Amino acid sequence: MNDFGERAQGMTANQDLNLDDWRRAVDTVSRGQVIELGREFHSGMPHYPTHPDFEISLFRRHGDRVRADGASSASCHWSFGGHTGTHIDALCHVSQCGVMFDDTPADNDLIESGKAAGDAADFSAYLRRGILFDIAALDGVESLSGDRLITPEDLEKASDAQGIDVRQGDVALIRTGWGRHWGSDAYIGHDTPGPGFEAALWLADKGVELVGSDTAVFEKGPVTEAAPVHRLLLLERQIRIMENLDLEALSAAKVYAFFFMALPLRVRGGTASPLRPIAVC
Repeated sequence: MNDFGERAQGMTANQDLNLDDWRRAVDTVSRGQVIELGREFHSGMPHYPTHPDFEISLFRRHGDRVRADGASSASCHWSFGGHTGTHIDALCHVSQCGVMFDDTPADNDLIESGKAAGDAADFSAYLRRGILFDIAALDGVESLSGDRLITPEDLEKASDAQGIDVRQGDVALIRTGWGRHWGSDAYIGHDTPGPGFEAALWLADKGVELVGSDTAVFEKGPVTEAAPVHRLLLLERQIRIMENLDLEALSAAKVYAFFFMALPLRVRGGTASPLRPIAVC
């Protein structure tokens, strides 16, 4: 069996979900409402400066070829980075001192060829209970200020105020309100709010499966000389990260526990995948 076949065979068990986790997620559904948690992908969309633009064009246009019966078709070409728009980070996204999450040397050629562990091909379907920490609502503001660092105390207060408890396997989302700046120059600012290392550690110790926020980077920005939250979650705890979420509708509906669903693209060699997450409540 080749390398790809062995990897695919090894991933089968990761698709299974404990039935108790399914029931816990489904039990949160009471309204029959679906809320989109992701951003539309479009040309000119905001993105972190270290990642490529999103560009879309018609590769084939109506009229380029017209069939005998008058029918024609168009097809599109996309070009963008895996970390542009709403996305999920793969474990191979970060390294520390040349070492990956599985204690192997960081090998760019191996990642690019799709033969390294922890790339986007390793993503599973995420069907779990989701919980929302609405920190902006907790502070009584539409959006946190760019210098706001989210602490474990903030998460605990939000849990109490919103009547949620964090359980093993949960998907934890943090709303800062910064998503209100989406589409403006302020969204990718020098300073952006986000969780600090201690808040990330608090979530990790609670056993969350996946985290995400309504900012371009899941930690207090800017990320310049260090990214301690990414290092802790991806590298040390193997907890994947979602960024550029839209949490405004979820907050407006005052939904703090829900059935979270997301299906990442499984891309060999990908350090991230675009994502369309939803909340069913």
